This record gives sequence, C-alpha cells and structure tokens, in this order.
Amino acid sequence: MLINVKKSPNGRFIQRFIPARFIFIFLSSFGFFLVYAYKVVLSMAIVSMVKTSTTKNETIMVEEFSFISDEKCPGSTEVDNIVGEFDWSETIKNNVLAAFFYGYVCTQIPAGIFSNKFGSKWIFSISLLIAAICSLLSPIAARQSYIWFFIVRFIQGLVEGFAFPCMNMMIAQWIPKMELSRGTTLIYTGAQFGTVFTLPIAAQMNGSSLGWTASFYLLGIIGIVWFILFATLVFESPELHPFISQKEFDHIVHNGGGKQIERKLIIPYREIFTSIPVYGLILTHFGQNWAFLTILTYLPTYMKNVLHTNNTQNTMISGLPYLGQALFGWICSFISDKLRSSGRLQITTIRKINNFIAFIPPAICIALIPIAGCNQIISCILLILAVTINGASFSGYNSTHVDMAPDFAGFLMGLTNSFGNIAGFVTPIVVDLFTNKESTIKSWSYVFYVAVLVNIISTLIYTFMCTAKEQTWGRMRNCSAHVAAAFASNRRCSHSIEHRKKKKACSVHYYSNTPLNAGGNYTALYRISAKRGSVKRGMSVVGSVQMVVHTTK
Repeated sequence: MLINVKKSPNGRFIQRFIPARFIFIFLSSFGFFLVYAYKVVLSMAIVSMVKTSTTKNETIMVEEFSFISDEKCPGSTEVDNIVGEFDWSETIKNNVLAAFFYGYVCTQIPAGIFSNKFGSKWIFSISLLIAAICSLLSPIAARQSYIWFFIVRFIQGLVEGFAFPCMNMMIAQWIPKMELSRGTTLIYTGAQFGTVFTLPIAAQMNGSSLGWTASFYLLGIIGIVWFILFATLVFESPELHPFISQKEFDHIVHNGGGKQIERKLIIPYREIFTSIPVYGLILTHFGQNWAFLTILTYLPTYMKNVLHTNNTQNTMISGLPYLGQALFGWICSFISDKLRSSGRLQITTIRKINNFIAFIPPAICIALIPIAGCNQIISCILLILAVTINGASFSGYNSTHVDMAPDFAGFLMGLTNSFGNIAGFVTPIVVDLFTNKESTIKSWSYVFYVAVLVNIISTLIYTFMCTAKEQTWGRMRNCSAHVAAAFASNRRCSHSIEHRKKKKACSVHYYSNTPLNAGGNYTALYRISAKRGSVKRGMSVVGSVQMVVHTTK
C-alpha cells in the first residue's frame, strides 16, 4: 500500500481484461517501431533516389564460392529499371545517411537529464511527433537540395535521441523486476518490427508508381496517429494512472516498480563517471552499434550493388533478419526471466551469457560473408543468422542500465547510447574509405572484418568490466528507514534515515490520512535539509523513502 495513492478495485472495464502496463508496453513498442522506421527508411529509399553510376551488364564470371574474390559478381546493376532522381556522389550519399546519427548523438545525454527532471512521457511522445513531421517534409527538402535534406534528417535524429533514455525511465517505473527482460524486449523489439515492415514496404514503393516519396508520407501520417493514442492512453507512472486497477498497481509496486521517480533527484555524476562498469557498458554499446548499424544501413546497398539482387529479392532479404531478431529476442527474454525468478543463476551471469550469444556467433557469420563470394543464398543465410542471433542483446547489455541504476536508467541509457551511436557516423566514413573507388566483395570484406573485430573486443569488455548488480548510487532512495514514533491519529510521523552519501541521521516528517499498521510497507516523500559542514548550507534534497512500520503506538 502506498500513502495517498488510492486506486479503484477493478479500474475501468478495459483494465479488467487489458492491464495498464500491457497498453504501455504495446504503444511504447509501436513508438520504437516508428523510431527505427524513420531511421532505416532512407537506407532503402536512397537506392531509388540516387542515379546509379553503372548502367551496363557485368560480363565477368566468377566462382560462386571463393575466398574473397576481387572481381565483381555477374549480373546487372539496373535490373529493375528504376531511374534515380538525384545525381549525388557516393560521398554525398554517405553524408546524408550519416546525418541522422549526427543529430542522434547530440541529445542522448541531455535526454537522460531532462527525463529525470521533467518526466518521460511528453518528451518521448513529442519528440516522435516532430520526427513524424520531419518525415513528411523529407521529400520536399530533398528536391530543394541535399543540404536541406541533410538538415531535416539531422533534426529527425536530434529529436529521436530522446527515445531510449526516456523509455528506460518509464520502464523502471512500469515493469516489475521479474518481468524486466520480457518487458524490455517486447518494447525494444518494436524497433525490429519497424525495420521488418519499413524496408520491404519502401522497396515496393520504390518500384511502384507512387515512388520513393510515398514511404516518407505514410510513416509521417502513422506517427501523428500514434502520438494521439500515446498521449491519451499512457501515463508517466502507475501512481499517476487514473484508471489502473488496485490489483495491478499492487503487483507492480510489490515487485520493484510503480514508484514515481522524483523529478528533482540529483544525478550522482561523480559516481557514474568513476564507475568501471559504466565505461564497460559504454564500450559494449558502441561495439553493438558498429556491427548492427553497418548491416542495418548498408544491407540494401550491398545486396543490390555487389550481389546484384533485384528489387523483389531485396524486399524479402532486407526485412527478414529483423523479424528473426525480434523472435529470438523474445525467446531469450522469456528464458532469462525464468532463470532469474528461479534463482538458478545470478542476474549478472544471465546478462553475460545473453551478451556472449548476441555478439560472438553473429561475428562468425559476418566473417564468413566475404568468403561466400557471389553465392546469394549463402550470403543471405549468413546475414539473417547474424542479425537473428543478435536478438539476445535485449536480455544482455540492453537491460543492464535498469539493473544497475533503476532511478537513473534514463541518464545511463542516454550516456551509453550517445557514445554508442558515434558508430552511426563513423561507419559511413569507414565504408566510404573502403568502397568509394570500387564496390566489390573484396572491398566490402574490409568493412565486415572491422565489424567482426569490434564485436569480439566488445564481448571481452562486457564480460570482464560489466555487472548487472544494482549499484550503491543506483537509487536515490537507498536509505535505511525506521519509524521512531507513530501517533494514534497517524496524521504526522517522524523518523530518522541515514542519507546514502552523508551517512548521518536526518530529521524527516511526513503526513498521512491513512492508518499505519505494524509490519506494513509504506512510501512517503521526505525532505533532507543539509546542515553546516555539508556540501552547501541550506541545500535540500527531495525524494521518496520506503519504510517498514515497527510500532503503532
């Protein structure tokens, strides 16, 4: 039971059948569907936007299976009769593809700070609304100038940078601990479904009379509709949800969620930036993004320009790996939560096993792609396996932020995602360095082998540097509480707590209209007033403390 929090026994009629946290998970997952749809749509659209420099059929025949051939694969680079609209060089193409990530990196850390201070719901939803508007403006901007298009993509990345940090804050409040792997995976695999549906749809529109612009317009309209639904049906935390049932509310609270994170919490910067596991998580996130974004951004280009797949083949191949990734991620999350609830393995061990599975087998698959040569079937199977098995990462490093620091999960995700997405604009430079002069299997092999090396190093870093244990600085409410006196009226109670940093008793008062029972768990707001000798005289910290009532007299 929480002080001053009263919920109806059953909630609204719909909550009896659809729990509020399920609505939160579904709409949040669809939000990430849009986050990745806006991110990847250009990867497919640019195939038809830009004129192809090679217009003749290749007549050089090579072995279908060879050890990194330096020849071009047989076939035509223009089998679909799609004429590009823009005459952009490879450098301009790579810069436009990287524009999103330039903006995306800039707002990761501010997003974590803002979500702590102002809450996450409106920042998350409004940022996606702006991204939807940018999608509608993209065709207009591209036809004006590639510079305008670059600016629109930059702004789109800028606002989408708020997505992951804000969502981590909401996950910490809405998802019970024993459901954390499943809840996190269900939400974030929305991104994979965004990729699964966007790439094939964009490919089909490329070859239709609607043209490449239709995919941008469609996604923009869907984003506006989503914003209306999310703003209406989702709330910042269970405490603020007006119609959540008492049964569900108690279930969330008793399993480690439900408490609204105090918006004036002071982020422990010193502890975060002196934490070895945090640096390990940053480097792991960077390694994951390097390999993943290399495939995500350049898979359609590699399939068409190197293996010479046609539009239909490109449609099937581009989306299938991410469907496998989502499904495999769900399986791993279910097993992880079962192992955690059974107590058979520690949470850190579970995270590291998942992370090893997510990084090493995909690295092997990527390393074999150049060896497969021009064999389209083997190359496609390897690509599908690499992305599918990577789905274990949702129950690996991707859940570690909430494990380590529930109250600062948003800031921590913003921090690691900021450095992680530096890979988003470094990989285009690397790809351009190796493939600018010629686009052959040999030139692309260097791109793939760099990704493999980064994956292996990232695995070692996570294994030896990271932990999923809750850190001492991970909760602002990490205080020991004891009720010193509880008056018969239960209108005012006083108790002392030991502040996590100052290690001294502080006088705390709170008010309640609810009778307090011995042995009950309660949450109350507290105010700590710093005295002489503290960091700043007169400084106050507002937060929340969980306490057990020992006496009622």
